[in-house]
Amino acid sequence: CDKVGNLDDFLMGLLQLANELSRLAVNSVTAGDSSRPTKIANFVAELDAGFRLLNLKNDALRKRFDGLKYDVKKIEEVVYDVTIRGLQPPPGQKQESKAEEQ
Repeated sequence: CDKVGNLDDFLMGLLQLANELSRLAVNSVTAGDSSRPTKIANFVAELDAGFRLLNLKNDALRKRFDGLKYDVKKIEEVVYDVTIRGLQPPPGQKQESKAEEQ
């Protein structure tokens, strides 16, 4: 029973991490780091995929997992905005160096 409690705490911590990372994605762009949101988006998408494989029975954990989709959406919106504004190339397209532009 103690191990289950520890596992629930660990999973809750991962979900809280995703929430904090969504805030970091927004703040990174504000601070001028337009590449970090893409890295965060990739990590949180993998985290989301992993949680979807679980059969969560803990009500608090289940509610927190339901909130993960909003974190994913928020981060994807940041990546979309950064891409649209030209601060980051679309995923899969390599960024041109400054030397090539001159």
